[in-house]
Formats: sequence, C-alpha cells, structure tokens
Amino acid sequence: MVTVITARARSPWQAAHFIGGHLVLDLTNTVFDRMHPVEDGELVKSPSDVLAWCASAGLFEEAPTLAEASAADLVLEFRAVREQVWAVFNAVARNEEMPAEPLGALLERAGTGVGAARVQQIDASLDRFVADWAAPGAIPSILSLLAVQALFSLPPERIRACGRCGWLFLDSSRGRRRRWCSMSTCGNREKASRHRQVERAAG
Repeated sequence: MVTVITARARSPWQAAHFIGGHLVLDLTNTVFDRMHPVEDGELVKSPSDVLAWCASAGLFEEAPTLAEASAADLVLEFRAVREQVWAVFNAVARNEEMPAEPLGALLERAGTGVGAARVQQIDASLDRFVADWAAPGAIPSILSLLAVQALFSLPPERIRACGRCGWLFLDSSRGRRRRWCSMSTCGNREKASRHRQVERAAG
C-alpha cells in the first residue's frame, strides 16, 4: 500500500523560519523557542510538515510519494536528526566541546545513506547531488550528510545562537555583531523588555 503525501503549499513554513543562513541551521530552528520551551512548541508535527520544510529549504521542488511505513517514521527521524544537529552546532556557537554521541550519530546516518545509494552522484563540494527522496530514511540521511558537510565548511566563529530564543544562525553582518535571530522578533522583544525594566527601575 502506498500513501501519497504532498507538501501543502509549503505551509506552515514562512520566510521567518529561514533566518539561519544555511539549511542545517534552519533545520535546528524548527522548534518555537530553544531557551524557553513552551507547550506545543514543536513545529514539525506531520510528514507533510517535513516535506513542506524540505521543499521550502530548496531540497526538492516536488514532494516525493512515500510508502506508508516510510511516512510513519519520517517525523521521528527528522526530529532526531534535528536534535543531533542542534546539539553539535549549538556547541560550536558557544565554543564548547562538541558532543560525541550526536556527532557520531550524524556521521553514521550519513554514511549509511550514501552506502545504501539513497544519495547519488555527489559532486566534490557536496553542494549538488541526486537523491532517491522516496527511499526509506532518505531525507534524514541526506540532512545528516549536509550537516556533516556544513560542520567542516562553515566558519565556526560565525555560527551564533540568538541571545533570546537560542535559534542558530550564520552571522554574515559586516562587524560580526549580530545577536538576534531576527531584529523584527527577538531584537524588538529584547528592546521592549529592557524598556520595561528601565521604567520599573525609574518608578
């Protein structure tokens, strides 16, 4: 039996979800708030959400047709890879020792995906490849491979964690002083919070 799952016009994702500057950093930001977790803060709730995110991130234009068994595991595997990627890159952002278990899991999953031919025709930079997106485990394997590639290619001194929500981003600002995931969200919230503190202190 084959269940057809398609991206729902890339909903629920919006441009505000893609502020990381790199696909794998955007992957880690698919939860509402890292520093202050809230109930129902999970943004990936269904296989359609996964496929819509992958399409929005530019991995593919048309969502693949997934077998029912593959679809059933997709959300859990996507979240597992996301948390492993977050653990690794959050450590990089904070200049801390890299956690061995999440890094090992990403390396293993990426290697398994390549070995099983889920990822094909990889170019030298890992920027272009052909993938069997419908194969079981393909999406988590490819995300793991991209995370490994990013780990060895992104400048670690530019990987930052938002000072308010903990989302990760690549700081490409001229002075490398970016502190917030977005000035329109966390930046403005921080300003408002400081303004309230000043008013209370003055009162």
